[in-house]
Amino acid sequence: MTDNGAELEAIAEYYETHELTEDEVMNAEPGESLPAESVMITTSLRLPKPVMDEVRRRAKERGLKPTAIMREWIEAAIADLDEPVPLSVITAAVAEYQHRKAS
Repeated sequence: MTDNGAELEAIAEYYETHELTEDEVMNAEPGESLPAESVMITTSLRLPKPVMDEVRRRAKERGLKPTAIMREWIEAAIADLDEPVPLSVITAAVAEYQHRKAS
């Protein structure tokens, strides 16, 4: 018997730093399944240069890639209020608060 909690945690850690392309998701072997919340889809997003510059700056402050911090912000924006808040979202909120307070 496997420890599902540890397995899910390992999957979550992996997908914090790795993304599957849409082709990788579509070409998965039959019967091979990943929990829906661990499948990442790549999308294109057009932002004004000053906005992306600020995203990069804030990501650098926290030692993250811009895509990781944007993912945190989006997840926080659509979070279900009845669900526990992920630690990464709380950390992002604290960093944002500290940044604004320092400005």
